Amino acid sequence: MPLQHPAADVRELQPVASQHFVQAMGQHVSSVCVITTSHDGGDFGLTATAVSSVCASPPRLLVCVNKTGTTQDKIAAAGVFCVNVLTEDQEPIAKGFAGMLGKEFDKFSLGAWSTLATGSPVLKGASASFDCKLVSDLDQFSHSIFIGEVVGVSTYSGKDALLYGARRFRALRKVFSADNSADLEALHFW
Repeated sequence: MPLQHPAADVRELQPVASQHFVQAMGQHVSSVCVITTSHDGGDFGLTATAVSSVCASPPRLLVCVNKTGTTQDKIAAAGVFCVNVLTEDQEPIAKGFAGMLGKEFDKFSLGAWSTLATGSPVLKGASASFDCKLVSDLDQFSHSIFIGEVVGVSTYSGKDALLYGARRFRALRKVFSADNSADLEALHFW
């Protein structure tokens, strides 16, 4: 049986109220990332959860960055950025780059930093780091959507990614169970 579509003209539909959207999006759980760049001899960064893969060939990802912070302008000017996926034990770094430790706090005093191809700061011990050159910048009201082509990666296995959802940092719930089919032990995530 075919789906029944509403009779309303979709062109007449209005967006939901911002507070309802924010409340609903608060239930979405995402990995926590620190987006960094270097420009004119300075390092800049912010904490973000709006990060997504775009395609694998060529390897591209996108980040959504609020225009009110200084990092947005610096990424646009530098034309490069790095996405550092934080591990569960890097919550203090997430708080620092989110401004939760004060506006004057030196964010880069947390963690150890290096660089890959673009010169953007790469967090040592991050679950993964994606060094990107900016290939597209889309203006979306309060945010810029930066699409980057990945020109370097760094991975650190053995630690789970830090998550954020329902307005707090979270960790993966790990459930250990036996895989009876092969009589081997396996780790399952539910």
